[in-house]
Amino acid sequence: MPVQELRSSSAIDRAAYSPAKRELSIWFTGGRRYIYSDVPPELYDALCAARSAGRFVNDAVRGRFASRTDPPRRRYFD
Repeated sequence: MPVQELRSSSAIDRAAYSPAKRELSIWFTGGRRYIYSDVPPELYDALCAARSAGRFVNDAVRGRFASRTDPPRRRYFD
């Protein structure tokens, strides 16, 4: 699953799409990952090309596809 950094958003860090599972993963800058199910591949392409990834997610993804969260990874420092 290739990961695409999204520089068009201050809230979204990166996104990835699994064609086999039809899952869209979106990592937010705080570290939390949302995984959206049954997403068509065209939507991922549109997200990567969007002028504002955050606005695109709010308008075309959030609330339209079933989702689950993956808790943020804890970072440990010495």
